[in-house]
Amino acid sequence: MKIRSSFVLLLLILLYWLTRFIALDSFSLFLDEAHHLWLARDVWRLHPFEATVDGRWLNVLWIAVFYPFNASIWIARASVVLVTTAGFACVLATTRHYFSLRATRATVIAGLLYTFMPLTFFFERMALADSISAPFVAAAIWMASVQFPQATASRERLAWGALGGVMLTAAILSKISNLIFLCIPFFAAIFLFNWKEWRRGFTVASAMYIGCAVTLVPIVIMIRFFTSSTLGLDLVTLKTGGTLAEMPAQIFGTCQSVLSFLSAYLPFPMWLIILIGIGAAMWRGGRVAWFNASVLAATMAVLIVQTRPAFLASRFLPVYAPMIVILAGGGLAAITIQWRRVLVIGGGAMMIGSGVMFAWQGWIDPTQLPLEQSDRWHYVTGWPNSYALRDVTTEFLSRDELAQIVALDLGSTQKMDGYLLGRTTKVTARWYRGDFPLNGLWLVIEATSQMEELARLNLKVTEVKRYYRPGNTSPVILYRVDP
Repeated sequence: MKIRSSFVLLLLILLYWLTRFIALDSFSLFLDEAHHLWLARDVWRLHPFEATVDGRWLNVLWIAVFYPFNASIWIARASVVLVTTAGFACVLATTRHYFSLRATRATVIAGLLYTFMPLTFFFERMALADSISAPFVAAAIWMASVQFPQATASRERLAWGALGGVMLTAAILSKISNLIFLCIPFFAAIFLFNWKEWRRGFTVASAMYIGCAVTLVPIVIMIRFFTSSTLGLDLVTLKTGGTLAEMPAQIFGTCQSVLSFLSAYLPFPMWLIILIGIGAAMWRGGRVAWFNASVLAATMAVLIVQTRPAFLASRFLPVYAPMIVILAGGGLAAITIQWRRVLVIGGGAMMIGSGVMFAWQGWIDPTQLPLEQSDRWHYVTGWPNSYALRDVTTEFLSRDELAQIVALDLGSTQKMDGYLLGRTTKVTARWYRGDFPLNGLWLVIEATSQMEELARLNLKVTEVKRYYRPGNTSPVILYRVDP
């Protein structure tokens, strides 16, 4: 039985890898990814704390481990997949343990759902701080809800609790807004133990908080000693809050955005089946279901109530996927325990069918993915993505000539660097800040946002070519600067 279970887990992980690694670099480099790659290279230039200004540090250090100067886009994204695989394993382990009477079925349902859920498939194939946060949250939940209760010796319990606290530190250092997951030890103490076991509940919460404090506080002190960084807390303040009078409209706007994102990344009938599974888990799943549901509800409520709608993005949501999948996987396994195999297979096909179609489109032509409207602009048709700039770099690489491509903004420079570094030494991208002459150089301009800035430079230029993003949108114009 153990051999069969291990074989099932191995197959699920191999399937997960297959879906994540196929055509991993086909989707164009997103602005945040390019920025993280730039900061990862700064780590090698002995500037390791630059990323702390944005409140996203650990993901940059992780990418830097893999020397992001050659084939940097694939390397950065693959490094993230290595971490998300650990999170995937924690989700499977948690689901399997707490729904042990139907362990294999619950594990398979959770594994397939997590693998083909568009919310995880789309964002885990990008090198984002949000993508790398979810595995640490999943690990903290696993250590608090599985490993701590299983431990027999008090030292072993303390060790697992402290390791759970270290995972919380990792989540916070990945993205400062993950501070909201400091509620995990609190809810673990309340929901995982009955009132007669209050000492064990107190122990797990204390061990996790101490483990987090012992690792997080010295790092924060070190960062503050070497830099003036606020660790991104100023950005959190900017993106959250609001007056009491503004709160109803803010909550309504945020709820609309969250529902819009979820309808795009949990397409019908997937979202309906997930809701049925969560309801069944709440009814039959016991303490672990209530623990996961409480963490999910509390942290989602903070996101909705505190985040200003203008700053809310769909990439904030993958961190909630582990809890959703644990609940849905266990609940659906409970519902289908008496079903015949053919019905289970049919139900599974209905659950992941839309996700499989999403993944297939992501492999063959990601520009046609059915993204939410604002996401389509961010990742496909608007200036934050690299589609037109990728065409510029591809053309210059094919020429195999010495060339300097100049951009007026750091973001465009970072995106072009992602496609140039490690592939050539002849073509380089430079950020123009008025510090060198432009005569005779190539200049790229975002037509939708930089034409006025170009006019202010009062340069004599000749337009060479226009490069359009998918759908003939948001062109990039290539100029030659005349002497």
